[in-house]
Amino acid sequence: MTSKSNEQKCLEILKSTEEVADQVLVNKQELIALDKRRQQNREAIRELEKPHDKSEKKVWTTLGSMLVKLDRSKALELLKKDQQQIEREIQILQSDQKILVNKHRDLEHFSPYSGTHIKPLDRKEFNALKANLPML
Repeated sequence: MTSKSNEQKCLEILKSTEEVADQVLVNKQELIALDKRRQQNREAIRELEKPHDKSEKKVWTTLGSMLVKLDRSKALELLKKDQQQIEREIQILQSDQKILVNKHRDLEHFSPYSGTHIKPLDRKEFNALKANLPML
């Protein structure tokens, strides 16, 4: 009886480890796709902001699978909103990814990666630190 329960326990551990590993890989592919979309948006925004192209009032823009002619300012506004949304989604996926990787390492009985929960200083913290450092 104990050998069957041990085998079952091993299979459950392997199954949960594989499920977490699969989710890590899915998140990674989603991050790659979102980053590609973010770069394309960035290129489109830069192209619309060029001064030599402002003579045209309307531009062709894709909205989903449709091609639509919009005012330049409206298209730029939509692209910037989309860019912000993509960046939020990327941040969420990156934080989820850190949790999943540490969960996977925990299931494999490894210690979590150190430094995965480090956050950059915001402007106020950085200015306070700079103000208190001696000038070199």
